[in-house]
Amino acid sequence: MVKIMGKYTPLMALAILAQHLSMVAYAQEADAASPAKRSSTMVLEEVLVTANRRVESLQEVPISVTAFSSDFLRDTGVNGLADLEQYTPNLKITPGPSSRHTSFRIRGIGSAGSNSGIDPSVGIFIDGIYQGRAGMSISDLVDVERVEILRGPQGTLYGKNTAAGAISIITKTPSTEFEAMAELNYDDNERLEVRGMVNIPFGDANHAMRLTGFGIDGDHLYENTYAGEGANDANDANKYGGRARVLFDMAGESGGNDFGELILTLDYTKEDTDCCAIATIAYDGLSPLNAPATNNPSAQLQEMLGLSDAGEPILKYSALEDSEGFSPPQPDPFSDDYWFDAELYNKVKVGGFAAEWSKDLANDNTLTFLNSWRFYDFDNAFDGDFTAYNAAIATTDIDLDQYSSELHITSAGGEKFDYQGGLYAYYSDMDSVGTFQQLDALVDNTRILPPTDITIGDIFPGGFVNTDDNTYTTTSYAAYGQLTWNISDEFSTTLGMRYTYEKKEREGSQITDPTFPFDVPPVGGPDIYYDDSRSDTNVSPTLIARYFFNPDVMGYASISRGFKSGGYDQVRQAQGNTGEFDEETATNYELGWKGSWADRRLQINGTLFLVDYEDFQSQAFDGSGVRVVNAGDMRSYGTELELTFIPMVDMTIGTAIGYTKAEYDSFDKGQCTIAQTFYEFYIVDGNQSGSPGTGSDCVQDLADKPLDNSPEWTVSSYVHYDMELGNDLLGTIRLEHSYIDEFYLDQDLDPNLTNDDVHLVNLRLSLSNHARDWEVALWGRNMLDEEYYAWGLDTPAIGGYAGVTAPKSSYGITVRFNR
Repeated sequence: MVKIMGKYTPLMALAILAQHLSMVAYAQEADAASPAKRSSTMVLEEVLVTANRRVESLQEVPISVTAFSSDFLRDTGVNGLADLEQYTPNLKITPGPSSRHTSFRIRGIGSAGSNSGIDPSVGIFIDGIYQGRAGMSISDLVDVERVEILRGPQGTLYGKNTAAGAISIITKTPSTEFEAMAELNYDDNERLEVRGMVNIPFGDANHAMRLTGFGIDGDHLYENTYAGEGANDANDANKYGGRARVLFDMAGESGGNDFGELILTLDYTKEDTDCCAIATIAYDGLSPLNAPATNNPSAQLQEMLGLSDAGEPILKYSALEDSEGFSPPQPDPFSDDYWFDAELYNKVKVGGFAAEWSKDLANDNTLTFLNSWRFYDFDNAFDGDFTAYNAAIATTDIDLDQYSSELHITSAGGEKFDYQGGLYAYYSDMDSVGTFQQLDALVDNTRILPPTDITIGDIFPGGFVNTDDNTYTTTSYAAYGQLTWNISDEFSTTLGMRYTYEKKEREGSQITDPTFPFDVPPVGGPDIYYDDSRSDTNVSPTLIARYFFNPDVMGYASISRGFKSGGYDQVRQAQGNTGEFDEETATNYELGWKGSWADRRLQINGTLFLVDYEDFQSQAFDGSGVRVVNAGDMRSYGTELELTFIPMVDMTIGTAIGYTKAEYDSFDKGQCTIAQTFYEFYIVDGNQSGSPGTGSDCVQDLADKPLDNSPEWTVSSYVHYDMELGNDLLGTIRLEHSYIDEFYLDQDLDPNLTNDDVHLVNLRLSLSNHARDWEVALWGRNMLDEEYYAWGLDTPAIGGYAGVTAPKSSYGITVRFNR
């Protein structure tokens, strides 16, 4: 990367890349004495995708899509979705204190799964089946044929309407040849990963079964330096799962009748970890709960008003330090030492059954009927104050069952008119129970109204707990269709339309125990009971024009719309407020091109996009959970550029560049920083004012401000080189670099919660035979040992800032056998 006045500029990186390509071309001229090396094999392989629900060449699909083949997953060692962030323009995958908190963002837009009332903005599909919660995507990428990442709303063809994009995982289907694979990974964190596959054909009947499995076991990454009761180390790895797919080829059976093809799939994944610890970034800061916890509030109030220099900061951990009799260790978020006193666990079970029947009709159309049942069980607990002060504990328990059914017809393709259409139905039932418990250390230092000496602990010795117990049901029906008119060999237009009806129902309660006399959302309050329902309808059109300037260069323009239904916030609201939020819609405008040059040795695909959101469903952390409000209007615009080049035999280089400017057009209910909340609560015209909970009403106007967790620039580049070593040996070197621009970690745009720009370097060296029957690889990831945050927030309860740190450098070995 090129650095100008301390700022890396990805556009300058293109200049460096161009210079490198010219040097390589010069080297090729010098090597002209070896023409045998330049052969017809020096072309980029055709990539087939199903982004349009039919098999097509990636270079002919008028959609901004990045596709990763099974060869890519093998060559990079990628086994989880989160790793794909480094290779995909404008994709960000954010972890959290559990797998449920995972957020997938495309072009700056995404939804964290930590609030049960909101649907994901980016849809995850596994073999065509929508996964209702982000936390359901914990399965391993073992024996995967392809991963496709579709940017922009996918409102026409995919089973569940998505507002920001879709990630489609296609696993390998059973084949009529015997196959087997075994793989073992081990790294310097004492993490062992085992994967395997066996494909078994059933005689000569074209039936087959494919079995895959994996297991991951790893030691704790972090040590808990607190030695008291309930302490345990953090962030180990303990996950396993398997998948069975059975193919019944019924063509020609029963007296020559063709009954099509049936694929049955059964899968199960279980994770049970001490995960995930959140690191303290700093203790400086006020509490998000806006509960005055101090030993000297009046003096602090005077100081904040400029009346004196006396007093300690209100709502800071120092109040607990004084009363508990011990001080926390100095914050060192990137060390291996953590400091917390509550149990930490993440227990997940996810799986289900699917039946996919397809049949080729007499007119070469294909009819597909896909049915599924999936379940998701989640049980999680973490230290609610992220410290060893006995202040707060949070737990969540989710039990989800979902059912979907889709009937889809696809024409043969290549005709004057190509079409497809279908009917879709989805139902889910999710029980969600969350608790946020305020414990002794906090309530004993929380005064009801400063400067009085009465604390919450005087009223509730031992603390109190708020429990949200809700049952969410979603019923969705849709009809969709798409027609492509191939006007000529060069020009075609596509019109798509989808009608969606979606109903959300919520029955539940918010109970504070013991009975709480104050209405202090989100902390506690009187008992509240819910019985609500809402329904949304939407028509999502798509219009595409595609033109082939020549057989290798295509351009397109498109307008599409996506939709996400409204719902009900899981977080406690003030009395009389149900927490209902409205549906959001996204309208996407794209200009794109896909082209190959230099005898298909150079491929450049690009997109210019603008996405307008209405009633954007915004999420913000308010001290005990993630609340949801409609932000108003928001827009995201930018570009994606992907370049691949073969400069010489056995060498491939590539780069993927994403630029996104995601900002609010209007949002007058944005989350306040904690400092802003403090002034709103305590200081009105120079006087102490307010009552418990008033500060939670603080809002700021975020119009024309950027979205959190949305870096403007993302750049990834690689060099892949295969070397003939003789004796049927093949050596491979793969060097990767990715750059992530700086961004805010939280919606309030607090400068204390920002991530600096990051450079990640990966290296992989492998040795195999030419047939790849076996392979041994040595690898390193994040070899510069960059320290950065994957997620950040204001520390609940006691004040300060905390975050989830991104993976550190790691080194390991992979051994794989294929047959």
